[in-house]
Amino acid sequence: MNTLTQRLRALQEQVSRLVREYKALQKKAADLGTSAHDLQRSVEVLKARVSELERENEVLREARSTDRGSAVSGTKEQIDELVNEIDRCLALINA
Repeated sequence: MNTLTQRLRALQEQVSRLVREYKALQKKAADLGTSAHDLQRSVEVLKARVSELERENEVLREARSTDRGSAVSGTKEQIDELVNEIDRCLALINA
């Protein structure tokens, strides 16, 4: 009978150990689930930020190309003014 009692105690200890391990694993799974949820939220926020920055970048590119067009027009106007000034100077020299 002693061996049966020892077997039952060993079995009871093993069940108790398995229950403790199960509870620890449940807690770890819950913690990992929370971490996964937080990371997923961070990923979504970062994706939204990337999209926002891409839109800003596109707006800046468009603005830069528009500025270049204005700069080209401004440069042409400056060249025209210089040519006119040179023509006036030549007219004064020839007069």
